[in-house]
Amino acid sequence: MKKGIKKSLNNTGDAEQFAALRPMYAQPLPSTRTGALYNAFSYPTKISPEAIAVFIATHTIPGSTVLDTFAGSGTTGLAAKLCDKPTAGMERLASQMGLNPIWGPRRAVLYELGAIGCFAADVMCNPPDPTLFEREATALIRDAYAELGALLEVVDDEGKSGVLRHAIWSDVLACPNCNKEHTFWDVGVLNNPLRIRNSDDLYPCPSCSKKLSLGTVKRATEDYYDDLLDRTIERRKRVLVRIHGKTGKRKWQRPPEESDLAIIRRVDLLKLPTKVPIAELKLGDLYRSGYHFGVTHLHHLYTRRNLICLATIFDLIERRDERVRRALRLLTLSYNQSHSTLMTRIVVKNGQSDFVLTGAQSGVLYISSLPVEKNILEGLKRKVKSLRDAFALICESRSEVVVRNQSSTSLVESTESVNYLFTDPPFADFIPYSEINQVNELWIGKRTDDTNEAVMSSAQGKTLTDYGRIMSAVFKEAMRVLAPDGMATVVFHAGKAEVWSTLQRAYRDAGFEVVATSVLDKLQASFKQVVSTVSVKGDPLLLLTKLAVRTVSKSPGTHCEIITELIEQARISADPAELEPTRLYSRYVNSCLESGGIVEMNADEFYARVEAAGVV
Repeated sequence: MKKGIKKSLNNTGDAEQFAALRPMYAQPLPSTRTGALYNAFSYPTKISPEAIAVFIATHTIPGSTVLDTFAGSGTTGLAAKLCDKPTAGMERLASQMGLNPIWGPRRAVLYELGAIGCFAADVMCNPPDPTLFEREATALIRDAYAELGALLEVVDDEGKSGVLRHAIWSDVLACPNCNKEHTFWDVGVLNNPLRIRNSDDLYPCPSCSKKLSLGTVKRATEDYYDDLLDRTIERRKRVLVRIHGKTGKRKWQRPPEESDLAIIRRVDLLKLPTKVPIAELKLGDLYRSGYHFGVTHLHHLYTRRNLICLATIFDLIERRDERVRRALRLLTLSYNQSHSTLMTRIVVKNGQSDFVLTGAQSGVLYISSLPVEKNILEGLKRKVKSLRDAFALICESRSEVVVRNQSSTSLVESTESVNYLFTDPPFADFIPYSEINQVNELWIGKRTDDTNEAVMSSAQGKTLTDYGRIMSAVFKEAMRVLAPDGMATVVFHAGKAEVWSTLQRAYRDAGFEVVATSVLDKLQASFKQVVSTVSVKGDPLLLLTKLAVRTVSKSPGTHCEIITELIEQARISADPAELEPTRLYSRYVNSCLESGGIVEMNADEFYARVEAAGVV
């Protein structure tokens, strides 16, 4: 451990067990965000199952029971499956880290409060035959094109028949001076070089030349008859501004033509399929009065064409082989929230002459002023291979995975029946999972019961105290079910000292102590980690034990001394990432928790001190 923060276990056997784990916590553990298993289903703050598998195989032996109290979409279960079928990359990573994992089957028990996370975990960890899945998925998409193809046909820029790839829509703006309308696309998109105006940029109204600001100019609205709700509602007015298609292998784009508008008018007259859920959204912490204007129900998050396509697909799934229907629903949902709604976006990247097409921003329900309507069927075509490959990786694993859709504040498992806990708890006020996940959950008819959701939420009326109460109950249950020599690895992310103190109280009140720390080095940050002023590069990773520990060395010193020592250690490190302020904050948190001290500084205050010390 770091100088001045040593701990000693009470007996020789415990010390030997702990010493065998030291290499794992002596260096950052890389966790990639690529591969078939990781990309099969998008879920916020997910960890690479290959990385978790290395942890499981190093902390346990074959036949052990592994618990995850906040399972998300089931990556710990996938990791347990991989323990019996390790990939070459996993074996290489273990070798590079100087580890001696023992591969073989485990039994994993996953607790997940969220309905969609539980559904995804159960399907992924208990997969269908990959060949059968691929055959049925291909047939599903073929049948969907037979029913929906006319809605997705477009005429290319040479007058030939093609297929829609995606369409860009634009908010309509209303000038307060002349009351004339214009599109965000016309005034907000600039060329040579390509860029989108900032919200505080001024531009002249195309009709009267009045100087306007994109951030404050009024969005035009329109009344329309909502046939699902059987009433007239008001919504943001949007118009079609760009068509992207393909003819054979040739991709092209052009402005919308009368044929495109005719299809939109035709779609408006079509009756919605019965599979469309009539479900009110629970918009709370993520609600924004601007871009959520007129959005009250699930179907308001879609263009009518994509709503019809999605509901038709769900209806066609009922005609496919019963053995793969759940997997086909997962395939459809894996594309739904990220790519099928109005939250799909285009972005500008430096040096690019055209927009980059991307999905919804992770962790929010943001609808841009230039929402994108993707061809869902083309997207599902690309997803089939990813899911098939994921199923193939684990379908022959002998590991058992049990998925429980319930709160981990009360565990079913008997006392001292679990050998190891690996978990990645919710980060307090970071992401309101139940609010995010409803976009998928409402399609399977089951919404998360957020009563025991571990979150700080003004919409749910939950404070940091409530979050701490739930976390404390979970750790106490984990303490009960862990075997006497059982250990727990906890991955956590927070930029606020009070959140770290709450976590510390929760695990210490349950009887756990930190005996080692490291960093989970996520190689690609999520949107919220990128834009947050309190982001932490590399989530702190804690090894907790229920074995008694005693401090045998001096206190780690003052926080100024800790910062100075961390900077000195980082400067002599061969890894440049160790000198990044975000990584240093993770190391600071680890230093405090490993010594039994209190995290006193928020990330922003810490960054200011690091900058004052000359680290940039």
